[in-house]
Amino acid sequence: MKNFPTYIMTLIILTVLFQSCGSYKTFTGTVQHDASKNNEVTKSIEFKSYLESRDKIRFVLRSPEGFNSFPENEQKEMNETFSQIEKELILNGHIVKDRFLLELLLDKGDMSLQQVGKAINTDIIIEIIDIDFNVPNHIKNFSIKEKGINTNFDNWNNIEYIDCRIATLQCRVTLVEVGNVGGIFNFYISGCDKGNDFYINAYEQWSGDLDNSKETSVGWNYGNVSFKTLTHTYDINKMSRQKAIERLVKVLLKELETNS
Repeated sequence: MKNFPTYIMTLIILTVLFQSCGSYKTFTGTVQHDASKNNEVTKSIEFKSYLESRDKIRFVLRSPEGFNSFPENEQKEMNETFSQIEKELILNGHIVKDRFLLELLLDKGDMSLQQVGKAINTDIIIEIIDIDFNVPNHIKNFSIKEKGINTNFDNWNNIEYIDCRIATLQCRVTLVEVGNVGGIFNFYISGCDKGNDFYINAYEQWSGDLDNSKETSVGWNYGNVSFKTLTHTYDINKMSRQKAIERLVKVLLKELETNS
């Protein structure tokens, strides 16, 4: 019985030690966003009637105003993007006319828009006013799959948000036959639309609770992830750009659906 107090004291010390111990573990965080809520679609009654009266329309892309004065590297990058957009239009079963021929005829200045349209046999011109793949988009709400909890970065010590970059497409549609602007569109796409997972390296207490007062780091699953090079930004890399273009073109085509 003399050892009883010592035994109790040992249990108390061990319990305190266990409860104060913990370790860093990697969990799966999920963020969800709906960038399309920012979409702006303006279509004239004339354009709506035009689409309803056609089985199929022929497209041609047009570069933004002042394109030839853009820096060479920017022109190259945009031409690659235009080619990807044209490819997506073709893959979706549409007729796409030569945009370089369009620019050449318009630059000559001796033909009206209607004459140019007839020369290249196109119905509408889609002028790409602007396209951007890296618009900051700060999101604070997320969930942790393994813990089954919803949380907010405002509750965490050293992380303020997840940056799910947005891709945007702004374009104008011109009806070649009459020379009128039929529609102006602004489309938004985020890599986190409908949900996307990231890593969160957080401190788990002995009890299983996460300690959000401890330093925490996050990173996106790009394959080989090292927590020494993590970033809270979901960047638009080459593959993400391609996926963004595919989605932007599909949204555009939905607004250009004919009576077919």
